[in-house]
Amino acid sequence: MAKRERLTRQQRLHKNNVEEKLKSFPRYIEEYKDDMFSGNVSPSTLLGYLHDFEKFFLWLIVEGISDAKNIKDIPLSTLEKLKLSEANGFFTHLKDLELQDETINRKKSSLKSLFKFLTERTEDDEGECYFYRNVMAKVKMTKKTETLDARAKRISEKILHGEEIIDFINFVADEYATTIAGQKQKTVYYKRDRERDVAIIALLLASGLRVSELANLSVPSVNLKMRKLSVLRKGSKESTVPFRKFAVPFLEDYKQIRETRYKAPESEKYFFLTIYQGAAQPLSVRAIQQLIMKYTEAYRDEKLSPHKMRHTFATEYAQKNSVYDLMRQLGHSSTETSTLYINSTDEQAIRAIDSLDE
Repeated sequence: MAKRERLTRQQRLHKNNVEEKLKSFPRYIEEYKDDMFSGNVSPSTLLGYLHDFEKFFLWLIVEGISDAKNIKDIPLSTLEKLKLSEANGFFTHLKDLELQDETINRKKSSLKSLFKFLTERTEDDEGECYFYRNVMAKVKMTKKTETLDARAKRISEKILHGEEIIDFINFVADEYATTIAGQKQKTVYYKRDRERDVAIIALLLASGLRVSELANLSVPSVNLKMRKLSVLRKGSKESTVPFRKFAVPFLEDYKQIRETRYKAPESEKYFFLTIYQGAAQPLSVRAIQQLIMKYTEAYRDEKLSPHKMRHTFATEYAQKNSVYDLMRQLGHSSTETSTLYINSTDEQAIRAIDSLDE
């Protein structure tokens, strides 16, 4: 029996990128990597951390806080002696670059993770941590000032609602061609990929999958009769995800043309394919993101991401199911994360209060 893969295609790529990027970092960052992997942190998450560390270390050099010539030579003593004013100076620098508070908070979390490792989970030759002064523990996270009502209104404008869901699918299937009339190359690619693209959009809106989960679907993992998907979730957790009935005919249409249209050999396991240099290739996460933005821009003159498709599904789902059901469907490990996808409109709020008098 073939060994079940524990990493998605994208995670394997990111793992290779992590190993390559580590070559420019000090040895203690590689130790951090080993510690994080032992805790089942995904390669994708770790790669994001390394990008944050790179920006921070380069800033230390540019500001003269470290006299190292390159990142690889920054000693532990620089991090041990870093002043709180200097640490906060880095985050002020990010704010000057007009990064969002949420983005800056993620970078704070990355550096807090690194300093926690260095001060609590390392050992030198004498069994002591590399150092004990954790300046990042003193750094404050930026509090969110947006109210739930304001957030709900903002998110509501960025997702599809009710009849828009099927209307958007039908637009891609039947009307998009008119928006590119006279553009020969675009029309050729649209005709080739029409069934595939409609199936992708329908499945995202019918299941709430992450785009990485959809890109990693294999042929055996898609059960149209039972309307179930075998998915590798974050943390390499296997899960069975059901999907709504309306997606079935679109998936069936794509499955019928998949082998011939994309020249897929029997050995090609990935469900969603493209053609590259005359041969079948798995469709990448980036390609899926681009096609979703292309079609949403044509539909409503606004580019929406695959994550907004996931948010659309979650908003619809939450209206008729519990937060615990939503947590399982979306693959969340806590209800706190799932509640971020619950957006109540003014009309829904009025119906909720009126229901108390029925």
